[in-house]
Amino acid sequence: MRRVDLTEALMQSWARLNAAQRQRFFEAFVKAALRLDQLALRAWLRRRLQNTPLAVPPDPGRLIQDVDIGRFLRAAGEAAAGPDRDEADGG
Repeated sequence: MRRVDLTEALMQSWARLNAAQRQRFFEAFVKAALRLDQLALRAWLRRRLQNTPLAVPPDPGRLIQDVDIGRFLRAAGEAAAGPDRDEADGG
């Protein structure tokens, strides 16, 4: 598992929240801090950072960068051509 700087991730997530979400998260954090030990609180915080509204919104550009665009376009072209068009061309 990769190392996550919880403080930095929390501050970035906190900036995305509106006032009502901040208040709700703060109250939940205080309740968790009072009943959990240090390691359990860290796990609680890490779980919250992976789910909405604290989670980082998906970046479509980042999803596309891992895909071979040529392979994607070839697959799209083959799907658009369909089997009937190939047979009509004599192929």
